[in-house]
Amino acid sequence: MEAASLSLGLSPGTLKRRGQESPGSEKLPVVVFLCAGCRRPVGDTLSCEASNEDTNCVLLQSVTLNVSVDKEQRLSGQPGEYGCLFETLFCSGCKVTLGSIFRCTPRHLDYKKDLFCLNVDTLESYTLGSSEQKANINEEPLTLENRAGLEESLERAETILKVLEQRLSAVESSFASLHNMG
Repeated sequence: MEAASLSLGLSPGTLKRRGQESPGSEKLPVVVFLCAGCRRPVGDTLSCEASNEDTNCVLLQSVTLNVSVDKEQRLSGQPGEYGCLFETLFCSGCKVTLGSIFRCTPRHLDYKKDLFCLNVDTLESYTLGSSEQKANINEEPLTLENRAGLEESLERAETILKVLEQRLSAVESSFASLHNMG
């Protein structure tokens, strides 16, 4: 796991909305955002609307049920957000504050309105498909042609096991007769 960062293919300090990628650009990997407190999944980049390094947040269109919204609206006193009404987002599991939803904003912050604004410092992330260990699967699928060979091998193994069982039985009986003589 790694601490969430804004390296989602977005330039520092800029916003890039979903669907504005240039044609032929590489698809970004899916990143799952986890609560840093209890590691419950809270969202992913499939619903990512934008991110911004200036405000250290990720804006999502939707989040999981592990995110609860405090319906009490508050007035922001943060620099650059004066006069904004917001509701606090917190983790349903460990109650860590994750961010906010801006309900009323000045015109220059309308891009944040009604989106889930998650603070990157409260998140960890996991990139799907980033596992470093891969299973080594070079086997051919079972077909009628290679099934006959497999059955033949199993029959040979069964025959060998029967012969070994007979030999073991003979050794045990001779050992028992030597033990009874002595």
